[in-house]
Amino acid sequence: MTHSVPQLALAALIVALVAACVLFVVGAVVSVLRAPLAAGLKLVWIVLVCVAPFLGSLLWFVIGKRHAYATG
Repeated sequence: MTHSVPQLALAALIVALVAACVLFVVGAVVSVLRAPLAAGLKLVWIVLVCVAPFLGSLLWFVIGKRHAYATG
């Protein structure tokens, strides 16, 4: 079975996007664990990142990380 070039390019794009999303979520988890937050707040952020991976990670990097280091 042969695949056309556009199908292979689409498959490569999908793989790249999935890999980027996984790295984004893993980066958020590592960042939360290293942040100067109380254990309870870390748990809340980790749960949020796990329940809604993209949105939780985005919220952490936009709101949570800034707040953690401003008050920590």
